[in-house]
Amino acid sequence: MSQYYPQQGPMYPPEQGPEEYYDDGDYEYIDDANPQKSLLQTSLAFIAGGCLVFICIGTCLFLGGFLWILDPGGGAVASAPVEGGDIGLSFNDPAFPGEAVVNDLGMQVTVLETNRNASLESLPPVQGRETIIVTIELVNLGDEEASFNERDFFLVNAYEEVYEPALGAVTGALGRGTLPPNEGLEGRLVYEVIEGELDLQLLWDVGRDSEPRYIYIE
Repeated sequence: MSQYYPQQGPMYPPEQGPEEYYDDGDYEYIDDANPQKSLLQTSLAFIAGGCLVFICIGTCLFLGGFLWILDPGGGAVASAPVEGGDIGLSFNDPAFPGEAVVNDLGMQVTVLETNRNASLESLPPVQGRETIIVTIELVNLGDEEASFNERDFFLVNAYEEVYEPALGAVTGALGRGTLPPNEGLEGRLVYEVIEGELDLQLLWDVGRDSEPRYIYIE
């Protein structure tokens, strides 16, 4: 007699449910069971951000106030143009008599009076020529002592021909010297020009990195 053996199936592992193929360690577990904790974290983050913004704004305001104390004008005074500093800058666009002209060094000049056909003992009359006396006011608008010299002033005719001053030819001549800050003086300048010259201008040229200034004398 032969003995019957049931047929054996393939050697496969027993079937497993889908849930047994997943490893809980590979996935992030989110706990939605405590919404109050999430709300608290969000609130704390919002408050922290607000505090940071407040600190930044406060720091900016503090620095702005500190700089304002150091310089209340905020540099406006230093950058503001000086009155009279933008006129008389060229022969074709001179200042008018009586206008205060300020050069780059903070010195101000105003033509007060012009006396044509003047007579001076120090300058004997010459046929075809005349003597002109120009009285000016000079003021130091700067913060430091400034020098002046009557050699810096010339007369220029319509053809831009230059007449030099007759130094010390009259009482009260401008001469030369220095002016303390915020102080001024009057001085007289003397010139010998061709008789009947018209459109004469006072040319003020101190050199020393300062542009010349032009002023009609009459």
